[in-house]
Amino acid sequence: MNKLTKSILESFYLIFMFLFFKTTIDFNILSSPNGWWFEHLTGNSYGERICPFGKVAIFVLIFVLIIRNFINIPVYYIQISLFISFIFSLMNLNAVVYLIPIWLYEYYN
Repeated sequence: MNKLTKSILESFYLIFMFLFFKTTIDFNILSSPNGWWFEHLTGNSYGERICPFGKVAIFVLIFVLIIRNFINIPVYYIQISLFISFIFSLMNLNAVVYLIPIWLYEYYN
């Protein structure tokens, strides 16, 4: 499987998990920042666990994952973008759980 196909599969996974995935499991043990931009479902009710900010911000990571196949981006910049995604995802631990497979895959490849 070539690198572009892997990036597309990663992108589909991120789109599904951040925009469409619904669950009753809530990993978030911390309080999230205030404001509608950062509000997400908490508790045991069924629904999406990602805030509007996360739904928009994930497209930056998807863009980096796809564009690296067409433009020669140094590995250092890819690592920085993954680190920034880690820092931002700490606002919602559900996002951390959803991003762990991407971080592990990118780390070991």
